[in-house]
Amino acid sequence: MNPTDEIEDYFDGKPDSLAIFEAIVDTAEQHGEFDITVKRQISFGRTRKFAWFWLYNVTKKNPDGIPHLMLAIDHPIDTPHVRSVEQIGKQRWNHQIVIRSLDDANSTWLAELIGLAHDYGAG
Repeated sequence: MNPTDEIEDYFDGKPDSLAIFEAIVDTAEQHGEFDITVKRQISFGRTRKFAWFWLYNVTKKNPDGIPHLMLAIDHPIDTPHVRSVEQIGKQRWNHQIVIRSLDDANSTWLAELIGLAHDYGAG
């Protein structure tokens, strides 16, 4: 199965979440090439992985799920847009972001964070 089919399966019946994911992919592509791997999460990688996307629906109130994005960056970013930051290596901080709307997915602040993560992925 190719990544396009896997992505379609991942978002089956979840058009709003798919639109958000596609906006994030478009933004990441503006920063250069990367590979996508689809498993329980969708990961973006270059020399190393730099982003992970998944849908969270613990309350089952949102059939589309709530899009989450984790970005690996070489330093912590303090912004209200980031839900949590965790240092998991000497020069790696994971930044968890809840993407609440298509406007968030297309925002300048998210594009800047994705750019930093894309640079981190170069190794």
